[in-house]
Amino acid sequence: MTQFCHDLRNLKEGLVIDNVKWNFQFYFSSDWKFLAICLGDLSKEWKINKEIDKLVEQNNYYKGHIRKPLFDMIPLNHWVPDELHIMLRITDRLWSLVIAELTEYGLFNDTARKIIVEEMKRIKVKFQFWQIQESKTWSYTSLMGNDKIK
Repeated sequence: MTQFCHDLRNLKEGLVIDNVKWNFQFYFSSDWKFLAICLGDLSKEWKINKEIDKLVEQNNYYKGHIRKPLFDMIPLNHWVPDELHIMLRITDRLWSLVIAELTEYGLFNDTARKIIVEEMKRIKVKFQFWQIQESKTWSYTSLMGNDKIK
Protein backbone atom coordinates (compact mmCIF):
# COMPACT_ATOMS: atom_id res chain seq x y z
CA MET A 1 0.00 0.00 0.00
CA THR A 2 2.89 2.36 0.76
CA GLN A 3 4.21 2.08 -2.80
CA PHE A 4 0.74 2.59 -4.24
CA CYS A 5 0.22 5.79 -2.23
CA HIS A 6 3.72 6.98 -3.18
CA ASP A 7 2.90 6.43 -6.88
CA LEU A 8 -0.38 8.32 -6.53
CA ARG A 9 1.42 11.26 -4.91
CA ASN A 10 3.91 11.31 -7.80
CA LEU A 11 1.09 11.19 -10.36
CA LYS A 12 -0.60 14.10 -8.64
CA GLU A 13 2.47 16.21 -9.51
CA GLY A 14 1.99 15.33 -13.18
CA LEU A 15 3.52 12.90 -15.64
CA VAL A 16 5.71 13.81 -18.63
CA ILE A 17 5.38 11.59 -21.70
CA ASP A 18 7.08 12.60 -24.97
CA ASN A 19 7.70 16.12 -23.62
CA VAL A 20 4.00 16.55 -22.84
CA LYS A 21 3.07 17.09 -19.21
CA TRP A 22 -0.12 15.30 -18.19
CA ASN A 23 -1.88 16.67 -15.12
CA PHE A 24 -4.30 14.54 -13.15
CA GLN A 25 -7.20 15.28 -10.86
CA PHE A 26 -7.94 12.35 -8.60
CA TYR A 27 -11.42 11.35 -7.51
CA PHE A 28 -12.33 8.64 -5.05
CA SER A 29 -15.64 6.83 -4.79
CA SER A 30 -16.73 4.07 -2.46
CA ASP A 31 -19.43 3.26 0.00
CA TRP A 32 -19.72 5.74 2.86
CA LYS A 33 -18.05 3.65 5.53
CA PHE A 34 -14.95 2.77 3.46
CA LEU A 35 -14.68 6.38 2.37
CA ALA A 36 -14.72 7.54 6.00
CA ILE A 37 -12.14 4.93 6.98
CA CYS A 38 -9.83 5.97 4.14
CA LEU A 39 -10.08 9.53 5.42
CA GLY A 40 -9.04 8.34 8.89
CA ASP A 41 -12.48 8.84 10.45
CA LEU A 42 -13.54 5.83 12.48
CA SER A 43 -16.47 7.52 14.21
CA LYS A 44 -20.07 7.45 12.96
CA GLU A 45 -20.31 11.20 12.42
CA TRP A 46 -19.31 12.65 9.07
CA LYS A 47 -19.05 16.33 8.21
CA ILE A 48 -18.12 17.29 4.66
CA ASN A 49 -16.66 20.69 5.64
CA LYS A 50 -13.20 19.25 6.31
CA GLU A 51 -9.88 20.08 4.67
CA ILE A 52 -7.48 17.32 3.63
CA ASP A 53 -4.42 19.45 4.51
CA LYS A 54 -5.58 19.74 8.13
CA LEU A 55 -5.94 15.95 8.33
CA VAL A 56 -2.49 15.42 6.81
CA GLU A 57 -0.86 17.87 9.26
CA GLN A 58 -2.68 16.56 12.32
CA ASN A 59 -4.72 13.37 11.93
CA ASN A 60 -6.91 14.15 14.95
CA TYR A 61 -7.68 17.72 13.82
CA TYR A 62 -11.33 16.72 13.32
CA LYS A 63 -13.28 14.79 15.97
CA GLY A 64 -13.37 11.04 15.35
CA HIS A 65 -10.24 10.87 13.20
CA ILE A 66 -7.49 8.75 14.69
CA ARG A 67 -5.33 8.14 11.62
CA LYS A 68 -4.10 10.16 8.69
CA PRO A 69 -6.08 9.79 5.44
CA LEU A 70 -5.02 6.81 3.35
CA PHE A 71 -5.12 8.79 0.10
CA ASP A 72 -4.01 12.23 1.24
CA MET A 73 -3.17 13.28 -2.32
CA ILE A 74 -6.88 13.47 -3.21
CA PRO A 75 -8.61 16.71 -2.12
CA LEU A 76 -11.78 16.24 -0.04
CA ASN A 77 -14.00 17.81 -2.70
CA HIS A 78 -12.98 14.93 -4.99
CA TRP A 79 -14.23 12.20 -2.65
CA VAL A 80 -17.55 10.92 -3.97
CA PRO A 81 -19.71 8.76 -1.69
CA ASP A 82 -21.68 5.94 -3.27
CA GLU A 83 -25.32 6.98 -3.86
CA LEU A 84 -26.74 3.52 -3.23
CA HIS A 85 -25.30 3.28 0.27
CA ILE A 86 -26.39 6.81 1.12
CA MET A 87 -29.93 6.01 -0.01
CA LEU A 88 -29.95 2.74 1.95
CA ARG A 89 -28.85 4.58 5.08
CA ILE A 90 -31.51 7.28 4.57
CA THR A 91 -34.17 4.61 3.97
CA ASP A 92 -33.16 2.76 7.13
CA ARG A 93 -33.32 5.99 9.17
CA LEU A 94 -36.71 7.00 7.72
CA TRP A 95 -38.07 3.52 8.42
CA SER A 96 -36.99 3.76 12.07
CA LEU A 97 -38.87 7.08 12.27
CA VAL A 98 -42.03 5.44 10.86
CA ILE A 99 -41.84 2.72 13.52
CA ALA A 100 -41.20 5.33 16.24
CA GLU A 101 -44.23 7.34 15.14
CA LEU A 102 -46.47 4.26 15.08
CA THR A 103 -45.29 3.49 18.60
CA GLU A 104 -45.78 7.07 19.79
CA TYR A 105 -49.41 7.10 18.60
CA GLY A 106 -50.13 3.66 20.07
CA LEU A 107 -50.58 2.11 16.62
CA PHE A 108 -47.65 -0.30 16.77
CA ASN A 109 -49.60 -3.45 17.51
CA ASP A 110 -50.02 -6.99 16.18
CA THR A 111 -52.23 -5.77 13.32
CA ALA A 112 -49.73 -3.13 12.18
CA ARG A 113 -46.82 -5.57 12.42
CA LYS A 114 -48.76 -8.17 10.41
CA ILE A 115 -49.59 -5.63 7.67
CA ILE A 116 -45.96 -4.49 7.48
CA VAL A 117 -44.57 -8.05 7.32
CA GLU A 118 -47.09 -9.04 4.62
CA GLU A 119 -46.26 -5.98 2.51
CA MET A 120 -42.52 -6.61 2.84
CA LYS A 121 -43.11 -10.22 1.80
CA ARG A 122 -45.15 -9.03 -1.20
CA ILE A 123 -42.26 -6.84 -2.40
CA LYS A 124 -39.83 -9.70 -1.66
CA VAL A 125 -37.92 -8.05 1.18
CA LYS A 126 -36.90 -10.38 4.01
CA PHE A 127 -38.36 -8.70 7.08
CA GLN A 128 -39.58 -9.69 10.53
CA PHE A 129 -40.34 -8.31 13.97
CA TRP A 130 -39.34 -9.93 17.24
CA GLN A 131 -39.85 -9.02 20.86
CA ILE A 132 -36.85 -8.79 23.16
CA GLN A 133 -37.94 -10.77 26.21
CA GLU A 134 -36.02 -8.86 28.91
CA SER A 135 -37.24 -5.39 27.91
CA LYS A 136 -40.48 -6.34 26.14
CA THR A 137 -39.46 -3.97 23.33
CA TRP A 138 -39.82 -4.79 19.66
CA SER A 139 -36.96 -5.03 17.23
CA TYR A 140 -37.05 -5.56 13.48
CA THR A 141 -34.91 -6.50 10.52
CA SER A 142 -32.61 -3.71 9.38
CA LEU A 143 -33.16 -2.47 5.86
CA MET A 144 -29.38 -2.27 5.39
CA GLY A 145 -26.74 -4.85 4.50
CA ASN A 146 -27.51 -8.55 4.30
CA ASP A 147 -30.93 -8.01 5.89
CA LYS A 148 -32.01 -6.04 2.81
CA ILE A 149 -31.27 -8.86 0.36
CA LYS A 150 -34.42 -9.90 -1.46
